Amino acid sequence: MHYPINNVRNGPAFSEEIDRHDWSRLGRERYVREYVDPLKPVVITGALEHWPARSKWTFDFFRDYYGDLPLEIDGRNLSMAQLIREVCASTPDAPAPYLRNHLVTNLPGPLQADITPMPTCTRPNWLEHPLISARGSLTFIELYIGGTGAKFPVLHYDGLHTHAFLMQIQGVKEYIAFAPDQTPYMYVRSGPKQPNVSQIAEQPNISEINDMENWDTSRFALFRNAKGVRFTLHPGETLFMPAGWWHTARILSPSITISINGVNAANWSDFRKDFCRYHMAGRKLPPGLVNAYFLFVGKWLGLFAP
Repeated sequence: MHYPINNVRNGPAFSEEIDRHDWSRLGRERYVREYVDPLKPVVITGALEHWPARSKWTFDFFRDYYGDLPLEIDGRNLSMAQLIREVCASTPDAPAPYLRNHLVTNLPGPLQADITPMPTCTRPNWLEHPLISARGSLTFIELYIGGTGAKFPVLHYDGLHTHAFLMQIQGVKEYIAFAPDQTPYMYVRSGPKQPNVSQIAEQPNISEINDMENWDTSRFALFRNAKGVRFTLHPGETLFMPAGWWHTARILSPSITISINGVNAANWSDFRKDFCRYHMAGRKLPPGLVNAYFLFVGKWLGLFAP
């Protein structure tokens, strides 16, 4: 892949190349072979058309029918109607609050029904199998609503090495992503928790968080050597962001997004290791026993993998 020189502070270098396919033409076999198994990002069109949300979920819809819905964003309490007003007036210099990682299970039932079933490209999701979910769901379907200029607060890869599927309903987002082999340049946050968050672009003031154009060149000097990809996601598109890929996003126009995390044969080994090391830390059940169970489950579910 060709990486053009990025003139912003002498790096990192970004390519704008990402594969885009219509789901009806791509097909599951090729999708798994060329993207899921090799952990390669891809943007898919035509996977969301069965969702009522594709036509219903506008900003006017949320304001008119769910305006009284209470929300909490970064310590601030406001209604859905208040959020929508601010989102529609948002600018890069004065971005609106960004509703992010809001669990869909906390939304009214009719809204949950508007985004079912999940696109075929998110399947199979082993997290939903009874052998995994019997003691509690590890699947998180989340809502994001934000205005022009808002940014996801950190550069990260998804916890427990799960895949991320990001489904754009309204607006346009710009993503940047770095493959797992770029981790030496990511300045991973230290501490007892899973090392899936970068220190780069973190600032004390949340309005300045994730300013990828103004990272600390002296503190994070190696970051200029990183090679990534920068691309946009448009309404009706689904982004497959594989396990272990560092990524973050900024909003280019008022945006509504749904995400779901997932595990399958491609990332099961890394998920199993992370789950035993981080999720089971401090729990009574011995991690070794959990690891043995997950080894069995992985082999069992692998028998039925497409």
